[in-house]
Amino acid sequence: MKRFVFGLLACITLMAVSCEPNNTAEEDQLYEEGIDKDKLRIPEKKG
Repeated sequence: MKRFVFGLLACITLMAVSCEPNNTAEEDQLYEEGIDKDKLRIPEKKG
């Protein structure tokens, strides 16, 4: 009986985790913004 309950809980846990939305395209939107090269400062070389 304990094995059955443990197996049932394991299946429910796996199903709950797998149903979580996994949309990496929305997460990558932050990185798709371009960089304005006019605002970049290049350090001067010493030497």
